[in-house]
Amino acid sequence: MDDVLRTTLYTAVYDRLDYLDTIVNDADTPSRVALADSATPMLTSAWRDLLNEHEPDEHGRCRACSPRWTRRARACSVWQIAHRHLTPDVLEGPAAGDKQIAGRHTLRPASSPAQRAGTSARQ
Repeated sequence: MDDVLRTTLYTAVYDRLDYLDTIVNDADTPSRVALADSATPMLTSAWRDLLNEHEPDEHGRCRACSPRWTRRARACSVWQIAHRHLTPDVLEGPAAGDKQIAGRHTLRPASSPAQRAGTSARQ
């Protein structure tokens, strides 16, 4: 893609995003409702197309991002961004009063070798 085409493409996309932001932030309620009705299907379709392009292959690697020479699957930045923006409730911490720290795993209580042996003998 040459520089003129790339600039035209980027400008058109950013102009559209700026337009949508303006309506959301400054327009009256009927205009925002109309925007939601028209833009929501467009945006969900765009997200689905983008995520489809970054779907992992049979080895768990992103088809668009991961170099073919690596064996290790890396987290795709597109999927990370989608998760952050589309599922914000998942990232909220535990309710007040919960002892678990947000973002931390809860460890099981330690068991002695005798306890582990007793458990495996019962199975």
